[in-house]
Amino acid sequence: MRAARAILAPVAALAMLAAGPVRAQASLTAELALLDPLTGRATDPDAGDKLRLRISLREPATGAAPRGLLLRAWARPVAADNPGCARAAQNFRSTRRTPLGSVDMNGVLVSVLNRDASLSVIDPKLNLYSSNLIAAHVLDDMPAAIAADRRGMRMLAAHADGRIEAADVAGPGRTVIARGLGPLRAIAVAPNGRIWAGTQDGALIALSPAGEVLERTALPGAVTLIRPDDPESPLLLAFTDSGRARMIDASDGRAIMETRFPAPLLSLAPVGQVGLIALQGGAGVAQIRYADAPDRAVPVALGTPFARVATDPAGRIAVLWSPGDALVALVDLALGRVVQQLSLDKATVSEMTFTDNAAYLLSHDGGYVGALDLATVALGRTAVMRQVNLGFQGPAPDGDTRLIVPLLPAPQVMAVTPENQTGWLIEELASSVEMPPMDSVRLRGGIPARVHILDRSFDEVAPGVFEAAWAFGAGDWELVLTSDLGDISTCVPFHVRGAVERAELRPVRLIPDMGSAAVVGRDYDLRLRILDADGAPVALDRLALLVPSMISGWSTRVTASKGADGTLRATLRLPHAGPFAIQPLDLPPPYSLRSASIITAVEDEGAGR
Repeated sequence: MRAARAILAPVAALAMLAAGPVRAQASLTAELALLDPLTGRATDPDAGDKLRLRISLREPATGAAPRGLLLRAWARPVAADNPGCARAAQNFRSTRRTPLGSVDMNGVLVSVLNRDASLSVIDPKLNLYSSNLIAAHVLDDMPAAIAADRRGMRMLAAHADGRIEAADVAGPGRTVIARGLGPLRAIAVAPNGRIWAGTQDGALIALSPAGEVLERTALPGAVTLIRPDDPESPLLLAFTDSGRARMIDASDGRAIMETRFPAPLLSLAPVGQVGLIALQGGAGVAQIRYADAPDRAVPVALGTPFARVATDPAGRIAVLWSPGDALVALVDLALGRVVQQLSLDKATVSEMTFTDNAAYLLSHDGGYVGALDLATVALGRTAVMRQVNLGFQGPAPDGDTRLIVPLLPAPQVMAVTPENQTGWLIEELASSVEMPPMDSVRLRGGIPARVHILDRSFDEVAPGVFEAAWAFGAGDWELVLTSDLGDISTCVPFHVRGAVERAELRPVRLIPDMGSAAVVGRDYDLRLRILDADGAPVALDRLALLVPSMISGWSTRVTASKGADGTLRATLRLPHAGPFAIQPLDLPPPYSLRSASIITAVEDEGAGR
C-alpha cells in the first residue's frame, strides 16, 4: 500500500538560499535552495516568477537523511506578530489548517479543460469561499490532447498544428514551448518532467521540459499514448492501431517491452511493469503478452467484444468495458481469464478508474458511480457493485472525456457531472459500504471535458531532498516545515524581489528589426537587438518573450534564441492586424527593460511598407 505523501500548496516566486542550515526543533536541519524550474540553476526570483523550492533535511549529528518523513509545509510573509515556528507547526498538526495569508503547500489542485477551450485551476480547500478559482486560461483552440505536468506545476496542451502550449497553474502565464512537431494527437508527461508527444502521421517524440526535441521515433500509424493514473508509475505506453505497442520508462525513454498485437488495436493497459493486455477491434478475445516473451500471446476469452481495458495499480485485475454499453468483464491477470461479469441496470458505462483497492464505473445516464472492492474479484465469487448516487442523470458526454479521476495517494476519486459543474468526492470505503459522496467541489469556469489532478506537496526526489514548484509575491517570506510526528518544526527564510529592487537594475532597450512586415496568419521571423543605456549591445543566448495584443485579449509566449548575426530570433504568428507589445520575461540581473517594444501586424505584406 502506497505511503501517503504530504500535499503541497501553490505560491509565487522564491528567492535566495537560506543563510546556512537552520536547526529544527526536533533534531533535523533544513536548507532551502531556490532554483529555476526548467534549468535547475540557482535563481534570485522576482515577484510572480515560478521557481522550484528544494529542501534538504539532515540529521545534525550524522549528516544522514531522515527516512519515511512525511513533510508538511506552508509559506507565510514575515511579520512581527507571527507565532514562533514551533507553535505554528503545533497548531497545524492539531487543526490541519494554515493561517490566513499563508500559502498552503498541502493538498491537490484540480485542473479542468472545458468544452469551450478554457482552462480552470481550482483549489478544493477554497470551496467554501466566494470563488475557488486560482488561475484561468483561454486557449486559442481546443487542444488535441492535454496532460498535467506535476513537477512543473503546469498544464501542457498539444495542438493539431504541431504546437505544445504550457499554461501555469500558479498564475496567468502561458507559453508555446514547441512548434512544428507535426499533427499532434497525444501528449504525456513523465514524473521527472520529460514530455512525450504522439502524432497522427506516426511519430513518437521525446522532449525536454523546456520543449527541446530529444528523440523522434517513427511508428506505423497514428500514435496513442497512455500514462497510468498512478503518479508514482514510471510507465508510458505507446501504440498504433496497426498493432505496434511499446512500454517505456517515461523518465529516460528506456524500452521495457516492444511487441505487435493483432490489428486494429483499440485499447492497451499495463500488467504491472512486466506485460501488456490489449483489445482488438471486433474480437471476443483479449491478449496478454509479457516482456520476457513478447511474441507469445496469452489469449483471454471474453465472449463478446469490448472497446476499453484498464488495470489496477498492482497489475492484478483488468476491467473491460465499452463506452455506452452496460456490460463489464473482470479479468484476473494471473489466471489469464474472466472471473466475473456484471451488467449495469438501465445504465451504461461512460468511464472508469481505480484506487489501490477499488474500481469505479462512472455512469452519467444512470446518475451514479459503481464501486467494486477489488478484494472480492475472484473466481467463483459473485461480483458486488455498490451504487454511489450522484443525484444527477444526463447523457454520456461526447468525445474524448476524462471525468472520473483518482486523487492518489488518497483513497478517493472525483466523479464529474459536467452539466452542473460539480466534482463528487467518493471514498474507497464506498466499495464495501453503500454511502453517498461525502463532499463535492464546484468546477466553475465552463462545462468540464477533461479533469486532471496536480499534487502540490513536496516530493521526495532523493533521500532527504524534497522539491516543489510555485510562484510568490514580493517581500520576505519564510517556509514553515513540520511533519505529522513533529520530527521537524522550523522556519526557513527566503526573499522575493519587488518593484523597488528592480528599479536598481540597469535599463536596456529592446530594438526589433523592422525590415519586413508581420502579416496576419503567417509565420513572422522576429529579430531583436538589446542595447543598454549607452547604446552598447547586450549579448544573450536566449530570452523568453511575452507578446500581448494591445487591442484584444490575445497573448502568447515565445523563446528567442541567438542567431548567427548575434540578434535574438523567434517565430511568431499573429492572429489579427494591429499593434503587439514585445516584453522580455527573463532578463538576467542586472538588466531591466526601460519600455516595451511594439510591432504592428498587417493584413497583407504590401500594407506594411
